[in-house]
Amino acid sequence: MMTWLHKATWLGGLFAAAGTMSLAQAQTATDDSGYRSTQTFRSFQAAGGGEEDRPTVMGRLEWLKARYGATLPADFSHRMVQEWAKQRATYPQLAPGATPPAGVPQWQSIGPTRAVKTQNDIQLSVTDSGRLRNILPHPTDPNTVYLLSSSGGIWKTSNFESPYPTWTPITDKVITTSGGAAALGRSPQTLYYGTGDPFDGIPIVGGAMLKTTDGGNTWSPFVFLGNSGMVLDVKVDTRGATDVVLVATDAGIFRSADGGNTYAQVLNGGRVWSLARSSTGWLATAATSGYYSPATLYWSNDGITWTPLSAPNLTGGAGRITLAVGAPGDNVVYAYAANSCSSGCDQKDLFRSGDGGYTWTALGLNSKAPVNPNEENPTMELMGGQGFYNHMIVVDPTDPTRNTVYLGGQLNTGKTTDGGQTWRLMTNWLAQFGLPYAHADHHTATVSTAGGMKRVMIGTDGGLFLSYDEGKTWTDQKNTGLVDYLIYSMATSGSDPKSVLIGLQDNGTRIRVGNTSVFNQSFGGDGFGVGWSQSRNVTALGSYVYGYIYYAQKDPNIQKKWTDPTFDDATCTYNGINACNAYFVTPIATPSAQADPGGKTYFTNTKSLIYRTDDAGASWTPIFSGSTAATYIRGASHSVSVSPIDLNHVAAVSPGGRVLITVDAGATWKQRNTLVPGHLGYNSSVAWANNSVLYVSSENPFGQSVYVVKSTDGGATWAAASNGLPNVPIQKLLAAPNDLSGNTVYAATWLGVYRTTNGGISWSQFGAGLPTVEVSDLYMPADGSFLRASTYGRGVWDLSLR
Repeated sequence: MMTWLHKATWLGGLFAAAGTMSLAQAQTATDDSGYRSTQTFRSFQAAGGGEEDRPTVMGRLEWLKARYGATLPADFSHRMVQEWAKQRATYPQLAPGATPPAGVPQWQSIGPTRAVKTQNDIQLSVTDSGRLRNILPHPTDPNTVYLLSSSGGIWKTSNFESPYPTWTPITDKVITTSGGAAALGRSPQTLYYGTGDPFDGIPIVGGAMLKTTDGGNTWSPFVFLGNSGMVLDVKVDTRGATDVVLVATDAGIFRSADGGNTYAQVLNGGRVWSLARSSTGWLATAATSGYYSPATLYWSNDGITWTPLSAPNLTGGAGRITLAVGAPGDNVVYAYAANSCSSGCDQKDLFRSGDGGYTWTALGLNSKAPVNPNEENPTMELMGGQGFYNHMIVVDPTDPTRNTVYLGGQLNTGKTTDGGQTWRLMTNWLAQFGLPYAHADHHTATVSTAGGMKRVMIGTDGGLFLSYDEGKTWTDQKNTGLVDYLIYSMATSGSDPKSVLIGLQDNGTRIRVGNTSVFNQSFGGDGFGVGWSQSRNVTALGSYVYGYIYYAQKDPNIQKKWTDPTFDDATCTYNGINACNAYFVTPIATPSAQADPGGKTYFTNTKSLIYRTDDAGASWTPIFSGSTAATYIRGASHSVSVSPIDLNHVAAVSPGGRVLITVDAGATWKQRNTLVPGHLGYNSSVAWANNSVLYVSSENPFGQSVYVVKSTDGGATWAAASNGLPNVPIQKLLAAPNDLSGNTVYAATWLGVYRTTNGGISWSQFGAGLPTVEVSDLYMPADGSFLRASTYGRGVWDLSLR
């Protein structure tokens, strides 16, 4: 440790001598956003630190706040729509479903469409998909089902009863695949789609409504809902001549009386989590401070005028509350409540009302044992420590007493048939204790009776699970064909381009099987940074949170081939990486085959340190060490980069529109200022074209005119290189490895992939058919034969260049 401190002091003097700001002057304790995460590694560790504990979900949200700010700019979604409209007008033939011009390469989805093996210590033969927000079955046709994914948009099948339905994405042509909530209208061909997932931090477009009247073939323009940034619930009242639509948002409730053409705000009540129509009128639950209390129960006779209802036993100390009725207009209403996150974020209780929501009775779930308890759920406390997140309840509409209720929380689901007096656990996240499998973290459910057969469907972080026998057995195979995983990063084997590793939100690290669309989970939990050697296919890396990097010396297709890092509590390090200084998300940078012919060198970073390993992750050594009281490297997904020529040239993005650069493998460093007119910081990635030419991108959510800058002298001076790019955040830049002149560069933006072939003088959208989705990573082999892109919500895509 003394070596690190000494080196940091010496580096501070180096910066001052070089005529730049000293580290003490230039660095702050926060990122460009000015927000400092409330979660640290030690608080994560103390709270449990497991993949299904509250800190994991909170950590993702806190990491995004540190990158982009505690709240989104009010005009963010409007600017994204304007940029999308401009790009769509410029490149109409490149849109999904359009006929591209002759010779224009087309993006091809390579999955993941399914898995045959999932490993999380326990190996299962199951298929998952991405996180679901709503399940919308056709009321009479059992073969028509719509699914709303959190960042994969809406999917539709017309043969649901087939063993493996054919799923089609029906929102790829609109600007965003971010799913907040959706509902069917009086016609099952009519869908109301609200954008902005409450758990993704920054949707491309949030707080807006769209409508289709032809089953998703065409969509209306966006209708923005005031200053809202997310949609949490949508309900449609079909009793009148025209659909009346109520929308719950993070800015209150909005109402449309004209079938979704226009909306008016009818309640300014904080984050409204849930809506339901009972025998007394409309009910809504809100948490004024988001996930925290005070919680309020609102009532409205007409959906226009809302008043608080006094229900202290329900709302006292509560945060998120989800309402459920068997059918609109019921006397019986259930409220599934979580405690405020200021007091544990755990389950408060399940409440039942028999008078339409005026009075409530607590059912005492936390002290009730199910008839089949297990060590994970000795009682019916299902939510664990993240009740603000996993929240699933559905009332069986075929039970006239409304006593049959299905609940889902963190690891297990449960069912009662006597109004909550007794319970039985139905599923388990790892198929343990004699229970069938359903992925952890439950978000939505429905009961369908279309065609005269009852189907119970639940939606989780791992997609769709279906029961034909009221919860006795479950199948996961309906997930096959859904391409909606939330991918943070991607790596491809240098010796076998078919082989792909991806790190996913709550779906682990997955590996592609041959030249197929099957991606098996080879390591469980959240998967973030990944790396794969580009020379001899000898090593691979994956990462979890706070500097936790696991590594494989063989093809990492099964979990036993991965080696976990060793934690030293005294120094707070994983194989040398300072976890107490690390970001929640752990990035990994992989050198080229030319730079690293041995295939065992990788790089990563924390807030104040840059690390290198030469033994494929078995040990890490800092090559840059700054004071751990300050922030030197931004918490972006691709924050550190290495030259394709050698291992001496390394760079990392810094706060304040700066970049750290070494040309001697870390012996000395310089901090360079990349700010030019129109480029305001929030630097997100560095692309080395050679040892002199490099590019830096921005992910500034506040907007700026220059999102890419270029240097031709090793970083000493910078100029704008952004003409033609949409003014939207960029996740990653990739300099074409087969063009060492530095003229050909690709940009992974929030509106697709762009390319320059003239060194940044001009950019244009590249390739046809890619959905409008946040592109999270890019890869190109050394010969430049194809380009590969991963997305946050729509899988992995290849574009052939030969």
